[in-house]
Amino acid sequence: RLRELGGLIRVAGDIAAGEGAKVVTREHVIRAKEIARSLEHQVASRTIEMRKEYKSFKTEGAEVGVVNGLAVYSADPSLSEYAGLVLPIVAEVTPAGSRSEGRIIATGKLGEIAKESVQNISAIIKKYMGKDISDHDIHIQFIGTYEGVEGDSASLSVITAVISALENVKVRQDTAITGSLSIRGNVLPVGGITAKVEAAAEAGLKRVIIPKSNLKDVLIDERYKDKIEIIPVETLSEALEHVLVGKGKKELLERLSRMRPPEVVGKVELESEKKIVEPKK
Repeated sequence: RLRELGGLIRVAGDIAAGEGAKVVTREHVIRAKEIARSLEHQVASRTIEMRKEYKSFKTEGAEVGVVNGLAVYSADPSLSEYAGLVLPIVAEVTPAGSRSEGRIIATGKLGEIAKESVQNISAIIKKYMGKDISDHDIHIQFIGTYEGVEGDSASLSVITAVISALENVKVRQDTAITGSLSIRGNVLPVGGITAKVEAAAEAGLKRVIIPKSNLKDVLIDERYKDKIEIIPVETLSEALEHVLVGKGKKELLERLSRMRPPEVVGKVELESEKKIVEPKK
């Protein structure tokens, strides 16, 4: 992102010089951030502003099967400049329409990686919760995905919405969620974390759940710091602890604690987690 950084430095210097300042301060940089945005970034931000007029998500209360996910939008996919946006995700669980087995039905403009992450849901639920959902159809709706959704950064949001719908436990609507999820229930890092956190704050959300491994990557403007609480998590259980509320939450979390996946024995590399797991001595 050197192109974006170079423009920011030049504009901050011009602002300082115009004020007769001898050095560039943090305030100069913050003011320059709005002015120095590239054309692509400005187009992305304008598109998101237009979408805010048709707000499709809640920022308070609690709902079953509804989660405020987060995504990034770029006016030019070939560039690394983008803006964040809130991506509402709705899940509904119904009896299977087929006699053979249930299906996962996702609506919204999804890319291949996003589709794969959705298909992993049944494996995660069966392995992590000990629950067979083959006799259910799971409907997942990504609301407002006009430009499409790619990547697996919504997998934590999706599984939260599905578990909420499956167990009839409510989700806090003042909280946004982003994070990739391994089939062992570990929360993995995602891209565009700063843009996503700022988007949640701009939208009026009070809290955002992010991968703990992304915490060092969050570099939000000073103006957002008092607006939103950042909650880093490492596992699905931690995320559910923070976002679920009301009847059924305690029983669900207790059941999850008893149904953790078996430990890996031996020195192996987990493809989904890209790390070495050593055997306990």
